[in-house]
Amino acid sequence: MAKPTPAKKPRAHFRRATPQDRSRQLGEAALRCIRAKGVAGVSARQIAAEAGVTQGLITHHFGEVQELVAYAFDLMSDGILEQLTAAIDAARPNPQARLDAYIEASFSKALFDQDVLRVWVVFWGLILHSPRMSASQKSEYSDYVSTVERLISDLAASEGFQIHDVRLAAVAFTALLDGLWLAWCLNPAAFRPEDGIALCRSWIDGLRRGAYSEPPGLP
Repeated sequence: MAKPTPAKKPRAHFRRATPQDRSRQLGEAALRCIRAKGVAGVSARQIAAEAGVTQGLITHHFGEVQELVAYAFDLMSDGILEQLTAAIDAARPNPQARLDAYIEASFSKALFDQDVLRVWVVFWGLILHSPRMSASQKSEYSDYVSTVERLISDLAASEGFQIHDVRLAAVAFTALLDGLWLAWCLNPAAFRPEDGIALCRSWIDGLRRGAYSEPPGLP
């Protein structure tokens, strides 16, 4: 009786990384290097070693390390905005709850984190010397301000108070958040996350009481 032919093992299928996959891998490696070493982590050699690839692959995908770092900045900025947007979408469907969700998410453990803020501070410094990063920052900053602008505009409409320049108010609120992030990154003992939330809520109460209800410069 013939022995049955043993079944062949299925061949493993390997998917070649797409350029998008590879770019993201390099961008995430850049973020890890900057998180660990600050500005000193902005190095093609170190990023390549972190990603487990050759420096030539960075050149192939980005041309120069500055372009890779700018891409990493885009990844991080987009990721933060996505988390904030997800918090807004998950909130109760009323303007107060949506704005409060944005504030609370801004001080959540996922975002209000020393590692995240260290990288953010490095990027802020590099923006001044990189036209590519400066262009990205302007676009992404506009997205953040537009998000806040919609939130406070909806709040004003629902509660019946006036804001003379909604965009200027959104710029001011975004500056408050950025300042709190920077202050806490430099000295985490300065205040607690819940203090940051309370400060932001107090600022919004100022809008209700008439802050930004008149053109700047008027008594």
